[in-house]
Amino acid sequence: MIKDVEVVPYRDAGASGHGTAATTARPTARPATAPGTAPALVANNGIKVFGERHLVPVRQRVRHGATPGLVTALQAEPTHEGRSAVMQSAIRAIGFDWLGYATAAHVGGQLQPRTFFESYSPPGWRERYFRERYYEIDPRTPQPGTFCLPTVWDADDLAQTPLGNVSPLRRRRFLEDLRDAGVRSGIFLNLPMPGNSEFVLISFMSGIESRRWIGDSVVGQALATGLALHEFLTCHVEIPAFAGRHREGLSDVQRDILACLAQGLSDKEIARRMDMSIFNVDYHMRRLRSHFGVRNRVQLASAATLLRPPGAPLSVDREKDAEGVIAA
Repeated sequence: MIKDVEVVPYRDAGASGHGTAATTARPTARPATAPGTAPALVANNGIKVFGERHLVPVRQRVRHGATPGLVTALQAEPTHEGRSAVMQSAIRAIGFDWLGYATAAHVGGQLQPRTFFESYSPPGWRERYFRERYYEIDPRTPQPGTFCLPTVWDADDLAQTPLGNVSPLRRRRFLEDLRDAGVRSGIFLNLPMPGNSEFVLISFMSGIESRRWIGDSVVGQALATGLALHEFLTCHVEIPAFAGRHREGLSDVQRDILACLAQGLSDKEIARRMDMSIFNVDYHMRRLRSHFGVRNRVQLASAATLLRPPGAPLSVDREKDAEGVIAA
């Protein structure tokens, strides 16, 4: 069975002196995507795919406590090639070959990926994973509303995990494609995203056959590295390519409706929040679907999460705050 691990105290994986890399013999792994070769921003089944070259550093946000060493190292690199070298070094220092980072949400009880950071994933795996919609049957993905300890796994674990109504053929194709990508074992974890209904999925992957090499020390270092990357992507960079061409032409009302949609609110809840009729909400929803060129609510919600950072206030809330200040 897949193993959930309780994390023991560990050193910051971003600081000097990474833990010793695993010494278990393993096949020669294909390198992560080489610096500077990430493709242009693409959409795959409504999933926005980006890489290091799309990131634009922003002014550091206020942080309580010391900044992790890996975050500091990433901030110090002026180019995406430099950041790629830093991250690849951090991933391999723990003993892994690749790392995947994604955001997702549960819509109607089904996992719906929203974004995927592909710079350090196995070559070709992202295309197969999303094209075949393997996230629908991946036993590592969380159930709705659950956040768990880091999960240590290997291919044998995935083959033995019950998958309900999933056909044996589809499971076999998933495992075969995973092996074709060179992936044999790893660590999988998920984190909530404050301010909306999304969560983060972080996957460390290795070409080593068995998970026996992944002990508590490795799990701790992987968790520290994953959290550092998460902080860097959510607090220290922006991805203008996501929103640039769609941001123009939206009214404050439409932006606020998108923000409510990103938080998982229904049309009735949006109407109540925005103090407008349900018919008005429906009208704006149709206009927004046309604006973004999407066909349904799920795809529109995906676009909505890319236009407003988590926790950003709605214009209607800003107006209420302003009224409160004037009244005071």
